[in-house]
Amino acid sequence: METAPNGGKVIPQNLDIEAALIGCLLNNGLLYPDVVEGSGLAEKDFYDQRHAVIFKTILDIYEEKRTPDVLTVIDRIRKTPFELDEAYVYDLANNAPVISDASLQEYCDTIIEKSLLREMIHLCGEVADASYNQQEPFEDIADRATTKLINLSNRRQSQDIKSLEELVPGELELIMKAKGGITGITSGYEQLDRYSSGLKPGDMVILAGRPSMGKTSLAMNMALEIAKKGLNVLFFSLEMPASQLVKKLISIECGIESGHLLNGALDSEEKKRLVEIGPTLWKLPIFLDESSYLTIADIRSKAKKLDDKLRKTLNTQRTTPNRLDCIFIDYLQLISATIYKEDRVRQVEYVSKNIKLFAKDMEIPIVALAQLNRRIEERASKNTVPLLSDLKDSGSIEQDADMVMFIHRPDFYKPVEERKNDAEIWVQKNRHGQTGKVSLRFVPKYTKFSPIDPSEQDN
Repeated sequence: METAPNGGKVIPQNLDIEAALIGCLLNNGLLYPDVVEGSGLAEKDFYDQRHAVIFKTILDIYEEKRTPDVLTVIDRIRKTPFELDEAYVYDLANNAPVISDASLQEYCDTIIEKSLLREMIHLCGEVADASYNQQEPFEDIADRATTKLINLSNRRQSQDIKSLEELVPGELELIMKAKGGITGITSGYEQLDRYSSGLKPGDMVILAGRPSMGKTSLAMNMALEIAKKGLNVLFFSLEMPASQLVKKLISIECGIESGHLLNGALDSEEKKRLVEIGPTLWKLPIFLDESSYLTIADIRSKAKKLDDKLRKTLNTQRTTPNRLDCIFIDYLQLISATIYKEDRVRQVEYVSKNIKLFAKDMEIPIVALAQLNRRIEERASKNTVPLLSDLKDSGSIEQDADMVMFIHRPDFYKPVEERKNDAEIWVQKNRHGQTGKVSLRFVPKYTKFSPIDPSEQDN
């Protein structure tokens, strides 16, 4: 048995299980589609090169719509440069155990587990070498390592193929339990929830707009409403300090003018509201991170750490286990990517794809704010309603997102007194339903977005 070069540690592998699995496949090639394909087992997962070659040969024969067996496998290997003791192939078939499909699946899982552990050792070695060499910035090394770890983790968490018979009952139960048609987390705005039926686990939701449209304020309004349901919200603010975010929360929830919070000039009524409502606000489960420099690795690490902490904490408001429920990121294009330094588009693509992967991994919605380019102002038609093509730096954001919505404030471009402070939320992409417009009213002094009576809305 081979060992690692340092400390005599045994390299993860199980040659007996590899041999047993190959022997079973040699004796009954029809097991291949039922068992091996379902596990995602691949040639690279075998530690013994002989087993890897035999497995690949079985795969090739099967893909030719022929049934693999000892004779066809040996005949095929004879035609390759690989030298293999043919007696060994017969031994594998003759010594193969007679086991159930379930046990065979366990063999596949064990081989994959050992393979992933070997890849982890290799990755750690690469990281150690790069760290010793000191030729790259720490962020580059950490970014590359994190990406590879995510890929390893995603493979380990691969799901089996399921039939409708297995899937439908659970979905029907969720639908029957849904209140007001909401199967996800409410955004706090009923009309918006009608489009999305709530923020779904694993979704990446993009909230985009030009500067000063109120993206952060709307995100804070949504975070407040989610937290009021007893759900835990993590808000990453790469642009704005936590003190400003807290003032926004106080202004929204307590109805205190934001300007008064800045200079401390609260009137008696505002002081009263602060005293009455403040203690309830402080207890809401909203967690803020004001780091101005964050990579995807940082976001993953901080979110996972908070999630672990919450899972160890009792929350009497919940009927489900305590955990992190939703993440907001303000904003996507500010997340640092140390790869593709000369190509901004590829950097944003990398960030966007990894946010989506992280949402799926955590099984929670992630709402990422995003900036738009200047094409809106430059359009000759003067149609200032944002389009998907207006997303800044990358088309990948549109592709990766499950839902894309834009904040549009018509009075910014063409002031009309009767529509002053109207805000339109344009849902331009929605994998869960229809697209369209939701009208809200922005109250600047409270940085608050409020619903508009349907009878007032301009259709």
